[in-house]
Amino acid sequence: MSSFSSAFRLLSRFPMPGEHCTDESSTLFWFPLVGSVLGLFAFAISYLPISALVRSSLIVAVGAYLTRGFHLDGLCDVADGFGGGWTKEATLRIMRDSSVGAFALISLVCTLLLQVFAIAEVLEHPLLLVFVPALARTMLVIAASISSYAREGEGTASALVRKSGPRHMVGPILQMLVFLALLYFFAKPSFFPACSASLFALLMTGFLLRMSNNRIGGVTGDVLGAIEALSESFAYLGALILIPFTG
Repeated sequence: MSSFSSAFRLLSRFPMPGEHCTDESSTLFWFPLVGSVLGLFAFAISYLPISALVRSSLIVAVGAYLTRGFHLDGLCDVADGFGGGWTKEATLRIMRDSSVGAFALISLVCTLLLQVFAIAEVLEHPLLLVFVPALARTMLVIAASISSYAREGEGTASALVRKSGPRHMVGPILQMLVFLALLYFFAKPSFFPACSASLFALLMTGFLLRMSNNRIGGVTGDVLGAIEALSESFAYLGALILIPFTG
């Protein structure tokens, strides 16, 4: 079960026991489960007897803490790189720079604001707070499985991307389909918002992959982080569109 432990250590700060997994692509199977576990913290916070905006702010803050800000950091690097670099070389160089620029700050603030206000509207459907984080990690799996690694040599996600392929998407996608089936049979008011969330997450993932392939010829660890952060944000936005019609 080294891939199970490694998936949690990679995507969260949970101190899971076990040996390091030598085949990083095998950890992809567990990414939706890691997202679901992170979502359980949001689920618990949603029942606190405080205002909706405070609860949603806590959910975003706890999520950032539990993931070490991993995906948000990737979002910032991508925003600076794609905003300030006009060639592949310049984009990759800026993305690797540890300094934070205006594009990063603007993207981070807008993303966090969207998440806080969107989650505040989703609190009446707490199962979506578990579904969406799992969905966003599934988008990460899809992106890694169908993309090339953009940098030469080694990088944060080089082994993960280079060793993965379309077959690695099957398990995570099946897990999300089972999750949707459970929502349909046991929590139908959350089912259609979850379907809309899935569509929005896929559209955002496709957009980012197209942009990244055109600019740098593939993905990096930072791009995968941005895909997770933005697909999660847009998934909540997609869920909001159908929530008023679900009763």
